Amino acid sequence: MSAFSFEPRFVHAEPFDFIQQEQFLREDLYRELERSFPVCPPSTGPSGFSYYWGDGEYQRLIAENWAWKEFFETAHSQRFVEYCRTQFHRAYQRHRCIIDLSKAVYVPYQESRQDKERRHIRKINLQPHELFVRLDLHQGYIGYRRKIHLDHRRRVATLLIYFCDADESGFDGGDLVLHKRKFRILHPEAARIRPKRNLMAGFACSPVSFHSVPDILRQDSPRNFVQIQLSSQVDAWPS
Repeated sequence: MSAFSFEPRFVHAEPFDFIQQEQFLREDLYRELERSFPVCPPSTGPSGFSYYWGDGEYQRLIAENWAWKEFFETAHSQRFVEYCRTQFHRAYQRHRCIIDLSKAVYVPYQESRQDKERRHIRKINLQPHELFVRLDLHQGYIGYRRKIHLDHRRRVATLLIYFCDADESGFDGGDLVLHKRKFRILHPEAARIRPKRNLMAGFACSPVSFHSVPDILRQDSPRNFVQIQLSSQVDAWPS
């Protein structure tokens, strides 16, 4: 049994194609991941506190903890590539993904922390359809926010999995907000997802997948979450 099911989920069409699933990770695995979720140090990245593949503590987790190892291996797989391709096929067609996903294949490429922050990867050594995975650990504290944005154009899909409960932790702010594109300028709020333990929210990183996170103004514990992204080394979407 894998860390999570690869069965397709219902796709919400508004404001753009997205999915959400409670109890996404297998229960025993989720309990261990939550128990062992590390305290992330100050770092680069959207939350300001993160661990990425290649960081020392991250390497220790996947080497020594059975749950993190299984989680990592499930995401870094051809099955995950095919899951995303199947789950978001409508968005890939509708928004003209420029990668031939019929040829999509997983490769164990490790995108550096430096390249993650860059608009373009410095050295391209893979074909567009050779896709890699990021599984990043994040913590958000008071003051964390994300303005309305799109993920890197080289990203094919994003899944967010929460290891916190916004209501139990007294969050004021910190929800995932999905925005509707209107007149190419305004992006009114169209959907809001409240962090909850073992809740997954995912979407294709299309040119209309605008999202944000309002400022965390209050919390009793960190906003722990994992971000999984399927990516190419080159742009997957038209400008």
